[in-house]
Amino acid sequence: PSPWPFFVAISANGMAVGLILWLHRTPSFLLMGMSLGCMLLSTFSWWRDLIREGDIGFHTRFVIKSFRDGVALFILSEVMFFFSFFWTFFHNALSPSCELGMRWPPPGIRTPNPSSTSLFETGLLISSGYSVTQAHKSMRLKDYDVGPFIGLVVTILCGTVFFLVQLREYYWNSYTIADSVYGSVFYLLTGFHGMHVVVGTLWLMVSLVRLWRGEFSSQRHFGFEACIWYWHFVDVVWVALWCLVYVWFGGWLYMWWFKMWDGDVYTFKYP
Repeated sequence: PSPWPFFVAISANGMAVGLILWLHRTPSFLLMGMSLGCMLLSTFSWWRDLIREGDIGFHTRFVIKSFRDGVALFILSEVMFFFSFFWTFFHNALSPSCELGMRWPPPGIRTPNPSSTSLFETGLLISSGYSVTQAHKSMRLKDYDVGPFIGLVVTILCGTVFFLVQLREYYWNSYTIADSVYGSVFYLLTGFHGMHVVVGTLWLMVSLVRLWRGEFSSQRHFGFEACIWYWHFVDVVWVALWCLVYVWFGGWLYMWWFKMWDGDVYTFKYP
């Protein structure tokens, strides 16, 4: 029996009510602050108890299986979360309305170059996926001294640099979240993905500390394995986001195709 799920539920409800009040221009910072503080303390205590239970030996194979199922369902819920935003993006991009000038990107929106900052971010996340996979392989081979540490440190650095570069991109973008539906969906997709990168980086840091303390073995390291699942999910979402939002529907793919055929994109006059 644990009190932490009850306190997490109460604090989540308080944060939701505080958000609604803020959207109605009657913010209650006391409610939001108390709810956020209770959420942080409760989740920290909950995770602390989980780690202690694993160290004592309460995590049997059946318990680990329930953890696996729970993490899989959690990642599935995250997939559906991003699916809703991609659906919104496609709904407007594939059939732009009259209010958008029947064009995508809408007139007045200068989309970011996909071969610039975003390409560097893509390389960072792909590299981080490779390094965290190598860390997992080293751990399974009972290398607890060098391989996992190097892999985790490289992955954490990649996640940190990705977030900082994304903030820089936001600063230099020529549009905001209030500029047309393109700006709204763009910042929702990339912003929530950036939040997931921050959460994944913090999770990797916790795994690095636990590895330093000797809490993982070649056969019992599901906390680290679940972190790897989550990080690969973050990688896949960003690759899809870069290909669709930046390259294809950012207008750059059509511009390349237009220049390739010298403006005649319908008759295909071969030389």
